[in-house]
Amino acid sequence: MEKLSLTGKSVHSTDDTLKGLSAVFVDGDRIFIDNGAIHAKSELERSVTFAKSKDELSSPRLVYVFWITLKRSEGKMGFHGAMPFVIWIDEQAKLGYKSLAEQVNKMDKAVRGQIDLSDIPDEVRLKVRDFLVNLRPDLWENAAAAFRAAFDDEEMRKG
Repeated sequence: MEKLSLTGKSVHSTDDTLKGLSAVFVDGDRIFIDNGAIHAKSELERSVTFAKSKDELSSPRLVYVFWITLKRSEGKMGFHGAMPFVIWIDEQAKLGYKSLAEQVNKMDKAVRGQIDLSDIPDEVRLKVRDFLVNLRPDLWENAAAAFRAAFDDEEMRKG
């Protein structure tokens, strides 16, 4: 049987800019990585049909997703960019809502090393920090100073 060569390549490659990109989900108390989000095919995204408006969801829950990127600096790999976005999930109705434009724009910013957690509640920010620290302490230690500062719990230590 002859092998069909539809693409002319036997191996597909990923854009190098996306190789250090991950998606960290915070869904209530559950925190996990699902890199299917890079192509809008995470577990949560595949389980729902996306509505045009959040108003179409009767009882949605808020899920935070953080684009996290890595970068090599001084020969060591560390966390680099962090940009969050949200997805609303209504499991009973099997509906969801998200802004695809926001998801893509935030991905681009994270890849470029930008960090903006200003709209994220402290509780969620600290969950992600603890998750990242425990997941790969070496990447946390080698993270850009701005990255670690964005996840710092300075206010918590003052109290």
